[in-house]
Amino acid sequence: MFKRVVYLLVAILLLGAAFAVSQTLITTDPDQKSQRGDKGSAPKVIVEPARLESTASNFNAVATGWADKSAEVYAVVDEKVTQVLFKPQQKVKRGQLLVQQDDREEQLALRLAQVQLINTQSLLDRYRQAVEKGAVPQTQVDSVQAELDAAKVAVDQAQLAISKHQIRAPFDGVVGITDIDPGQRIAPGVLITGVDSREVMYVDFEVPEAIVGQLDASAMKQIEVKASTPAVPGRLFTAEVVALDSRLNVEKRTLRVRANIPNPDDLLRPGMSFSVQMAVKGQLLPAVPEIALQWDREGSYVWLIRDGKADRENVRVADRRQGRVFLVGNVREGETVVVEGGLRLAEGIAVEQVKDPLQ
Repeated sequence: MFKRVVYLLVAILLLGAAFAVSQTLITTDPDQKSQRGDKGSAPKVIVEPARLESTASNFNAVATGWADKSAEVYAVVDEKVTQVLFKPQQKVKRGQLLVQQDDREEQLALRLAQVQLINTQSLLDRYRQAVEKGAVPQTQVDSVQAELDAAKVAVDQAQLAISKHQIRAPFDGVVGITDIDPGQRIAPGVLITGVDSREVMYVDFEVPEAIVGQLDASAMKQIEVKASTPAVPGRLFTAEVVALDSRLNVEKRTLRVRANIPNPDDLLRPGMSFSVQMAVKGQLLPAVPEIALQWDREGSYVWLIRDGKADRENVRVADRRQGRVFLVGNVREGETVVVEGGLRLAEGIAVEQVKDPLQ
């Protein structure tokens, strides 16, 4: 009996609740409900105006200086040295004789080849006169002509052998210290000295991947580079970027850059250490906080607030720096950009703008 009473009370309560809900739905104004829903559904977003900022950047590196032209001079043949014709730090011209090796045998071979050449030429002249009179057949003239050509080759070979005993400067420059003395026999591969052309020095340094996009190979003169060295304290040298490597170092993710430093006073030497400061000229681009940038299958984009409504604008990222992104696209200075809350937006939806409380 008690259970029946409980079941009856529960049924009465359920019926009363259902009746109350139906009455509420009937008395509620649908238009008023819609208006409240629309007003309450307007998403709040944190916004910030887009600002034009420069993509210019500075970069510091440590580099080693080298001569514009540098070569090590070696012996070619195994022979005794008869003359050493230079001193350390002496300026030399291209082709200037630096070391002479004993070439007496080669000189004799040259004289013999020259005598044979003269005799063969004389014989050929006589045969040419005789062939016109029919005294000598043409085949004999052709044979002597071949001998003359061989004699010329023998002279060239003798002169080449002599040149191998003469070590000459490969270009205009300054020679270094040598350990070679007259009377010493040196073999092929023995280092005689070094030659450096120091009128222009160059430095190679590495720049990180993040700023490689700012280096334009067609406008390298716009890249300002200054260099200093402890060897010349208080002096700042102006350098010019002359080459960018064709690929990045895959291990360090850096690009090698070469800059030339004029050295008219001959103050700089190969092997000096340099502190390099590079200023890359950039361009003015709209910049926004990095969190404002969004991505989907179509690419990167930002939300702009135009006439109080959300407007999607596809953009391309030109650079990233200190939490901000530089954009290329239809974003103008001062336009309102959604920084937070963009995930709830759709094209054309009305929004409630809230300024960033941290600003």
